[in-house]
Amino acid sequence: MSQQTELGEISADDIAISSVEDQVLDAARSCILEYGVRRTTLAEIARRAKVSRPTVYRRWSDTRAVVSSLLTREIGAVMPRFDPAASARRQITSSVSAVADGIRIHPLFVKILRSDPEILATYILHRLGKSQSLIIDGLVPIIEGGQRDSSIRDGLPSHMATVLLLMVQSAVQSAEMVSGRIPGDDLVAEFAYAVDSYLRPLDR
Repeated sequence: MSQQTELGEISADDIAISSVEDQVLDAARSCILEYGVRRTTLAEIARRAKVSRPTVYRRWSDTRAVVSSLLTREIGAVMPRFDPAASARRQITSSVSAVADGIRIHPLFVKILRSDPEILATYILHRLGKSQSLIIDGLVPIIEGGQRDSSIRDGLPSHMATVLLLMVQSAVQSAEMVSGRIPGDDLVAEFAYAVDSYLRPLDR
């Protein structure tokens, strides 16, 4: 049995796999919020998800692999939708700021940043994760659209999207550090100004 969508057919098996993955990721989220990453085990995740250990082991090799999938899902959930008819620069400015703010106060990211910062350091210092690539790849066509409607300056869209990612990461990872000097809402407003200035055509 299958379900027809705009993207084609989704089989009952696909739906079942997706459901199990969400169960496991929900369980991992619960464990991490309670214990942190280092004290979370695949066995405990399987127990909370009410699935067998082999079900988890077949999909994820270790806890960090589960965390990577979980971060990708959680970031995907805060990614905005864009309206092709609206100003690309204005949408990127507000949306990137909203994403940065959403991640900054997200319970999972706050927990990991405080208890297991080395997990995030891997993706900040050494390599791009799937969720980071998701942000870059999502921004590229929007930047291209903004260049076509002249709301965004010239430049290589992939490079500009990558710099925007770095700006988001900086706002997220350093927000708590500077909270005594600038409150979160004010930081988001300044961040939005910085993003808009970065994208704005030079003659405006």
